[in-house]
Amino acid sequence: MSEDVSLTSEPEEEGTTAIDTSRRDVTPPSKTVATEQDRSDDGGGGKRGNGVYIVIILLLLGVGGWLGYLLSEKNKYINECWNERETLEQEITGLNEMMYDQGLETGEDVKTNLQNMLTMYDEMEKSNTDLNDSIADQKSKINDLLIELEDAKKDKSRYASTVYKLQRETETLRSIMKDYIRTIDSLNVANGVLTESLAEKSMQLDDVTAERNDLSDRNEQLSDKVNKGSKLVASGFVTEGIRERGSGSYKETDKAKRCTHIRSCFMVGANSIASPGNKTLYMRVISPDGNVLYSSNTNTISLESGASVLYSDKKTINYQNKEVDVCIFYKLTGEIPKGNYQAEIYCEGVKVGGNSFVLK
Repeated sequence: MSEDVSLTSEPEEEGTTAIDTSRRDVTPPSKTVATEQDRSDDGGGGKRGNGVYIVIILLLLGVGGWLGYLLSEKNKYINECWNERETLEQEITGLNEMMYDQGLETGEDVKTNLQNMLTMYDEMEKSNTDLNDSIADQKSKINDLLIELEDAKKDKSRYASTVYKLQRETETLRSIMKDYIRTIDSLNVANGVLTESLAEKSMQLDDVTAERNDLSDRNEQLSDKVNKGSKLVASGFVTEGIRERGSGSYKETDKAKRCTHIRSCFMVGANSIASPGNKTLYMRVISPDGNVLYSSNTNTISLESGASVLYSDKKTINYQNKEVDVCIFYKLTGEIPKGNYQAEIYCEGVKVGGNSFVLK
């Protein structure tokens, strides 16, 4: 209000310009100061934002470095795996080469066997028309195996395993072929000759037809001789009465009333054509009245003639075509009479020896 009074209290002179000096001591607001203050306020916020960005950048650089390290280690591990793989592949290649070379020889054997079977089936077709369809089917399987064997040579890595598989299949086909041979034999087409032909001479089946009757007779005679020659023979018999003492030991005796056992000792001779293995020897002790001494009525054996007879006791030996000393004990079930006794030894339904002895 004072400012307004001072302005009106002094009249303006005509022709002069009035200047208001009443507010000369009042300092006007400084724009410069306000501007610097604003800049100061804005500058503080900018510095804080720049710090956050720097921290974020440093974190990203750290993470990137760590990821780069992991990637480097992963690449290193991958390179090691590739090197190991190359080494293993080289070893596998070497093994395949070795197995391939070994398989070539086996493969030729398989091929030869298959071709031999084809030849044999060809001969069977000539003389056995009833089986032609079945034989043709087997020949087709053999031809397929021959083709597979040749194709396998192109792949060295699988050739050895293929040859092994074909070898097993060849054995299966061989077994089937043997069944055909047995069928033909049962039809009296080539009795006995096919086995000899396949096993020893690979004789052609067309020759079998002409020689069949003669060879059949000869085979029957030969079978009889082999059958007789393969029987065991026992000798050197010593059969006697035995008395068992209280101590468990045994003593020979010729007194019938003192006998507790009958013992027969002998030697089974060597026989090179007899089948080796376990052989059961049966002893029959025949009393003076012609009866067989036995401990059970189930003790029976079947003879080659078909008759069933009682036996006193038995013993099983492991016969390997060589001489064997044997003793068989029969424990008496009661007192026996005096007189002449017979001891007989049987094996596989045939009497192989025996002797007589006297008990007083």
